[in-house]
Amino acid sequence: MPELTRRDLLRAGGAGAAALGLGSLGLERALQRALAAPQPPRCGHLTDIEHVVIFIQENRSFDNYFGTYRGVRGFSDPRAIRLPDGQGVFSQPGYRAPGFGGRLLPFRLDTQHANGECTNDITHDWGPQHRTWNGGRMDKWVVEHMASDGAANGPLTMGYYQREDLQYYHALADAFTLCDRYHCSLIGPTDPNRLYSISATIDPDGRHGGPQLKTLNNKKVGQFTWTTMPEQLQARGISWKVYGGPDANFGDNDLQYFKAYYQNAELYANAFGPTFPETFQADVAAGQLPSVSWVLAPLVQTEHPPAPVALGEYATSQVVSTLMSNPAVWAKTALFITWDENGGFFDHVPPPVAPPGTPGEYLTVSPLPSDAEGIAGPIGLGFRVPLIVVSPDARGGLVSSDVFDHTSTLRFIETRFGAEVPNLTKWRRSVTGDLTSAFNFVAPDPSVPALPSVSPSDPAITQSNCPTNSPASEIDEGLPIVATYPVPPNHMPSQEPGTRARPSGVKCAVGPVRAGAIHLTVTPSRPVVGRRTRFTFHATTVVGGRVVPVAGAIVHFDR
Repeated sequence: MPELTRRDLLRAGGAGAAALGLGSLGLERALQRALAAPQPPRCGHLTDIEHVVIFIQENRSFDNYFGTYRGVRGFSDPRAIRLPDGQGVFSQPGYRAPGFGGRLLPFRLDTQHANGECTNDITHDWGPQHRTWNGGRMDKWVVEHMASDGAANGPLTMGYYQREDLQYYHALADAFTLCDRYHCSLIGPTDPNRLYSISATIDPDGRHGGPQLKTLNNKKVGQFTWTTMPEQLQARGISWKVYGGPDANFGDNDLQYFKAYYQNAELYANAFGPTFPETFQADVAAGQLPSVSWVLAPLVQTEHPPAPVALGEYATSQVVSTLMSNPAVWAKTALFITWDENGGFFDHVPPPVAPPGTPGEYLTVSPLPSDAEGIAGPIGLGFRVPLIVVSPDARGGLVSSDVFDHTSTLRFIETRFGAEVPNLTKWRRSVTGDLTSAFNFVAPDPSVPALPSVSPSDPAITQSNCPTNSPASEIDEGLPIVATYPVPPNHMPSQEPGTRARPSGVKCAVGPVRAGAIHLTVTPSRPVVGRRTRFTFHATTVVGGRVVPVAGAIVHFDR
């Protein structure tokens, strides 16, 4: 194909000036400036990522951690729904304490001047979570938690943290990509959501040992027989490991409930042998990190109430700093940091749910298990939880607002390595993305950003009444082992000012199109006559935040 010279491009630009509504001289000068500009840096590619690491913490909604963060769908969301009584979704009815007018707004769990570092656990089971959702009305957060958790702990559902309380997480969001439409997979508790994160189902028809609606126990060990994602990887020769530990495996490694892992020595070794942080650190240092890793923190570092949030940040910092300690590994890694479910904490965005009767998205086993409390569904999507994409290919302090859930991390593995996600319903595949759009391949940057240091000896932890070294039995749902957090005088919180750019996704463009500016792209196509090649000029601009074509501004130039 003959090359388009500078003279040809300028001549074609002059030919297209009329269609663009611009003077020929002005367009020619604009093209000259564009041609004289330095070439953009090399675009990244999906195949640059050789290591996918998934780190799932516990029990935090998006609003609970990032409701005040700039440029996301948080407390200043202009699209926030209204409740059936006409009030905004942030003003939840059902709070009867004097002086609050029967309603409760989100309030800060202050770690700097009050004991917000750890709070008691509140209910997040299938029944209460569905009643909170209330058919998408989102109006029973306080009502349900006051009924389930009592007047002392029920109001905690409306608690949130801000930058001063979560400095490490907010710094990660400043440096990488934060997803504000990432949902947990199921309207319910920890283990059903973790089952989705490794297998994309809870077996709603009951054919393979499910459905599983509550957090599991030893009676279920080795009972499930449906296929998991690690089995898909192993069958295709794609390396994988789960890095955990004695209490992490007991509490959060749901592979223990699958029969196949007790029948295959290699599956068992990869699922339960590697430790965090010891084996994880050694594998990264030696350049032997597998293609896919799941990392599990010790239970007291998972952020599951009443565990202190700062210990969770410490565990996360260990994962991040370990990956960054080996530049060769870091340059080829994508780390997904998320939380398994909202833990009963308020979030204001109604999750997308499947229509009644959608295959695989409602319980069809008969009779319904008692844990269902008479509710057959929808299974999900669940409420929003944060997801931070940490990678050289996700730099820039960006926000992605595409819809994802825990199966999206599996979809990313499928897209990158070719191992199909098992059990995934057609509805869920059509509604959620594969997380490639959350990357910024237009500007890969393997440098290590400055991040705050996090220490388990932080006075916020050591001078609190938070558990710091508890066995698994003490980090238990509903166990009130810390003082309750008093509800402060109520006022509506606000977000940090500012906006955030969007990631490029897998498409690598020269740069963003500014509002009001004309952006000209040139596309060569097949030869049209002999050796002549058609070059098509497309002009776009930005209107209302969307890139749109300029009417009539498509110019063909044959050479």
